Amino acid sequence: MCVFCNIIEGKDKGYIVYNDDKVVAFLDKFPITPGHTLVVPRLHYENFLEIPNDNLPYLCNAVKRVAIAVKRALNADGIRILTNIGRSAGQVVFHSHFHIVPTWSQDPDIIKDFVPRKEQSKEYYEYVQRAIIESLKNI
Repeated sequence: MCVFCNIIEGKDKGYIVYNDDKVVAFLDKFPITPGHTLVVPRLHYENFLEIPNDNLPYLCNAVKRVAIAVKRALNADGIRILTNIGRSAGQVVFHSHFHIVPTWSQDPDIIKDFVPRKEQSKEYYEYVQRAIIESLKNI
């Protein structure tokens, strides 16, 4: 079973910020920037191209909602939303997912102790998780 399926099923730890019957969003274990969040369909599809067309509107709406919450929670100036399809494109986990990566024009305070693409402290994940969950309440 894949690592994302294990997080979805509660077998592995994940800092979940959004959860419904079709989609789960959680913090990336090795974030590019603070607040880097993954949005994944509950059902296992290897990549975006395998997701049935009738599931796409719901997934895209969830990606948008979580992206708005991440941007607000982290006071980001911008957001990158991307998905990788295939190993040559940089896909590492073969369960379809969208990356939501906040960006800033100038480094905010949250970046001062942040080390990109490294596992962060438990305090980091808990702080960002709470901020995004709180932000989602207003969307």
